[in-house]
Amino acid sequence: MRKLFVSYSRNDKAVAQRVAHALSTQGYDVFWDAEIPPGQKFDTYIFSQLEQSDAVIVLWSTSSISSDYVKEEAEYAKMNSVLVPVRIDEVALPFGFTRIHTTDLLDWRGSIQDPDWRRIVRAINSSLEDRARVHREGSLPPNEPTEASQRSVPVEAVKPRRNAQGVPALLATVILVVMLMGLVAFVLRSV
Repeated sequence: MRKLFVSYSRNDKAVAQRVAHALSTQGYDVFWDAEIPPGQKFDTYIFSQLEQSDAVIVLWSTSSISSDYVKEEAEYAKMNSVLVPVRIDEVALPFGFTRIHTTDLLDWRGSIQDPDWRRIVRAINSSLEDRARVHREGSLPPNEPTEASQRSVPVEAVKPRRNAQGVPALLATVILVVMLMGLVAFVLRSV
């Protein structure tokens, strides 16, 4: 049985529960953090579940795009080629995830017959097939098109703030100019 990991924000627990239940009814072994045994260290347990997962379904929402935990789990999944991103709210994706095609599940109420849900299952299966092929062959040929790369549409990017990026360089330049002016003044006094 293929193991799936559902990453979500606590504020989206009801949707995550529907997703986990629907995946379980379709034969997947699903982990989501409501299943952490008492007494376990949260971060260690989560990481071990991520390592054991064949695919990571990240539920992007208004809350999760700001969650460091969700972004770390999504980054791990991206780096290991097991990411299946899903938007459950009409949001722009966080920086670093805007070039990855994402499937929408905006108005889903839990039906496994819903066309949007079926698209998610196809995306998961495609990701699992890609992963199995990589394990069999060692790697994918460069630029090989896959169903996974064609399964959905990109969404608008969240633009990073740029207002403070030039401050350290400007400060260093001002300090250097002041030091040079002091050196010139010292040399002129010595003459």
